[in-house]
Amino acid sequence: MFYLYILKSVSSEKFYVGYSNDPFRRLIEHNTTDFITYTSKYRPWVLKAVFRISNNERDAIKLERFIKKQKSK
Repeated sequence: MFYLYILKSVSSEKFYVGYSNDPFRRLIEHNTTDFITYTSKYRPWVLKAVFRISNNERDAIKLERFIKKQKSK
C-alpha cells in the first residue's frame, strides 16, 4: 500500500508533500539523513497528514505530482 504524506517544518512555515509505502519511516529519514536535501534545511519535520492512496505506486506518484503542481501555482 502506498500513502501520500504531508510534513510541516517546525522551524519555518514550510510544507512538504511526498509518497511512500511507509510514511513513518520516511519522516524519520527526512529528520535524520546526512545528505543535504530540501527537507534537511528545514528540520525538524512533523507529520501532519497521511492518506492511503493505492497498492499501485504509479497512482501515488501521479497524485503527488498533481498536488505539487497545484501548490506551485
